[in-house]
Amino acid sequence: MDLVTIAGKDLLRSIKAGCIKLEHNRDRVDLLNVFPVPDGDTGTNMYLTLLSAVKEGEKNAEQPLGRLIKSISMGSLMGARGNSGVILSQIFRGLARTLEGKDQAQASDLAQALKAGSDTAYEAVMKPVEGTILTVIREVSRACEAQAKQTEDIISMLLEGVRCGNSTLEKTPTMLPILREAGVIDAGGQGLMLFLEGMIEGLVQEKDLALDFRHEHPAIGDREQLTDDLHLEYQYCTELLLKGDNLDSSDIKDHLAPLGDSMLVVGEDSLVKIHIHSNHPGKVLETCLQWGALSDIKINNMLEEAHEHRLNMANGGQVSSSPTRPKKIGVVAVATGDGIARILESLGVDHIVPGGQTMNPSTEDLLQACQGVDAENVIILPNNSNVIMAAQQVGQLSGQRATVLPTHSVVQGISAMVAFEPQGELDQVMAVMGEILQNVKYGEVTHAVRDSNMNGLDIHSGDAIGLVGGVITTTGSGAEIIVEEILKQMVQENSELITIFYGQDTAPEMAGKVAELIKNQYPQCEVELHYGGQPYYTYLISVED
Repeated sequence: MDLVTIAGKDLLRSIKAGCIKLEHNRDRVDLLNVFPVPDGDTGTNMYLTLLSAVKEGEKNAEQPLGRLIKSISMGSLMGARGNSGVILSQIFRGLARTLEGKDQAQASDLAQALKAGSDTAYEAVMKPVEGTILTVIREVSRACEAQAKQTEDIISMLLEGVRCGNSTLEKTPTMLPILREAGVIDAGGQGLMLFLEGMIEGLVQEKDLALDFRHEHPAIGDREQLTDDLHLEYQYCTELLLKGDNLDSSDIKDHLAPLGDSMLVVGEDSLVKIHIHSNHPGKVLETCLQWGALSDIKINNMLEEAHEHRLNMANGGQVSSSPTRPKKIGVVAVATGDGIARILESLGVDHIVPGGQTMNPSTEDLLQACQGVDAENVIILPNNSNVIMAAQQVGQLSGQRATVLPTHSVVQGISAMVAFEPQGELDQVMAVMGEILQNVKYGEVTHAVRDSNMNGLDIHSGDAIGLVGGVITTTGSGAEIIVEEILKQMVQENSELITIFYGQDTAPEMAGKVAELIKNQYPQCEVELHYGGQPYYTYLISVED
């Protein structure tokens, strides 16, 4: 019997099956990844995007088709990773627009939806390049449209789309020189085809149909070309979600365009996903603050990822399943706040132990974290004066050589991590990181929880208080005023960098205004603003000389 209509539960089942098929093949897709940056993560990014879409879909599994696909589209946008993931989210966005209000879909409806998905994806990319996932989805949608005029069977229509898509995929090296040089097909296109094949398998799992999607693809090519010295014009992949009112994607693109390339700005007027390759991720985040609140920030060093990817490809394109040697130095850091944690991880921290001023982790917590790091040596960043002693006990208990860098604030830990070298000699790495600490002053802005008198200051419950080096030095009615006061104590003539991390209860707009004020007051300093997400502390501030 032909499949002539599908409902929401059918679509969700098929998308889950597509996600699973891509998961089983994502390593293979990662190894194909050479465009736009050879960082070896296309399969992983597409899989994680689909996983987010599926999770959101499962929350709305009982909804009609139109509402379900809208939730799946939103899930893919919220979880979109990398160029390929963001483009995939736009394909879902086109599907959702076309299927809106429908309880069921026929072959012609799905064909129109795929065409809308292709068009939406093309519109999202400022400079579409042929020989990529965009080309493949376009040809899939064209083939589906033509087949839908010949048959009402959804399976037959999708099979024709996949046949044409795989044929187009084989031709991508002739369209994009970098693929031809590397001897590979496009990774995003391959990920898309695996997903679509899985979708069909999910739709026919209750039917007695034998499907065979085997297809030969070019092997990974020129080893010497793949191991040449790599230069990236822009080193950091920066992604975030921007929430605000009446967001104008065109205006956002105009402001971000000078900061990098591979830019995608997609979404609705209240939620926009931003992806850009830049050398100044901090400036990207600061620019975006003018429109609203930032969340789900990801910053990846593509140069490091690219080198690791090329080593895999030079090794025959195989992901080794044998045990790897532990790295020389790992890092465990104590921190709280999702933004702070992401920044530390992006700088090379292996394990974040939740904790801070009001929640000090135990020696056992730190010991377990160190034992979970595959490294010959582990540096512990306590990031709080009250945690240093517990951290120092770990060295006596751990089989690893655990060493404590006595950071009294998480902003000190972040500054020290800039100089971290995981393959260096421990003593030398500790010396360099310790030297940086000598040049970092730290301040904190929080609120008093009770009346007190300290350091000659009359403090009332609810007052904003400022600490410099862990000591309360000023109090007042507004956190922003306290920032100005403590910076007067911290900034000197030789100060070069002021970094501000705003907390989970701090309005991004207010944090942006504070950063602008500081720039005007200290024009000789570079000022960076980041979302820290830390509780209790309105602002964490570092000043580096």
